[in-house]
Amino acid sequence: MIMRDTDNPELTAAWATVPEVATAQERHEAAVKLRRDFPRGQTPAEALAAVQDDAIATFTAAGKWPTDYAKRAAKAHADAVAWEAEALALRRLEDLTKATAEDLRDALSADVLTHLGGRLTETLEAAKDAGEILGDVTSAEQAIEAGVDVLDAWRRLTGLLGDFRNVREAQWSVLRSVAGEDERARMRLWIRDGHGEIQGVRLDHVPPHIVDVMRSQTYSIEYLVWLARSGAGYVPTSFEDLEAAVVDSTGSVVYDDAGPLVDYSPRETTIPEPPAPKPTGAERTPVLSY
Repeated sequence: MIMRDTDNPELTAAWATVPEVATAQERHEAAVKLRRDFPRGQTPAEALAAVQDDAIATFTAAGKWPTDYAKRAAKAHADAVAWEAEALALRRLEDLTKATAEDLRDALSADVLTHLGGRLTETLEAAKDAGEILGDVTSAEQAIEAGVDVLDAWRRLTGLLGDFRNVREAQWSVLRSVAGEDERARMRLWIRDGHGEIQGVRLDHVPPHIVDVMRSQTYSIEYLVWLARSGAGYVPTSFEDLEAAVVDSTGSVVYDDAGPLVDYSPRETTIPEPPAPKPTGAERTPVLSY
């Protein structure tokens, strides 16, 4: 695998928006091709051994030592030294261009994650529009029965769901690539708990079946429409951004080797004011006669 190559189109497109990374990727791919196309050769030791074996075989068969042995040995050694020098240079070139490209990827990861955040916004806006047409439909069978417009909305959401999955997969790929071992371990815990999907909303205020989807990442059209309507979907731009969102959605969380230490102290919950009653059209001002 070359430099964390991927078949995820969202991740590929995101990296391509960073020109420096795209250029470094091209340089690395060119270096890989140069080394692969470089013809096989012999090391100096192997080349000398081949000349020696040939001379010994000649002497064994004819009883004469080749008079040009020294000349042949010198040429074979010189050619092998030149071949080995270029082979080593090409291998070093491949390693250095790989390291350079990956270092750039890590340094510019925030730009890539910002691009993915934009793609998520586009996807959710389109999903919200399609969801308005969908109404309460929750299956393809219901969409077929509901008519052409609803069926078209369902099909659009099916395509958007694929885009959404790719964006989320790309998000975690980038975050893992720039995180250390300890940070990746914490991210695994956060993913297991459903973090990295929404911000500005406490998880205990989210419907349980939606939290289950966040935790399992078994995304569905129902979840996509819910997320689009919530307005809370986001892509973290760094590990620190993700960590801050985790704290905001759960309160202060401390981790030990076994995972999060949960604070079970009572929390104050604000109960919203009930909405004003909606007029029914049957109200009228009573007429008081004296």
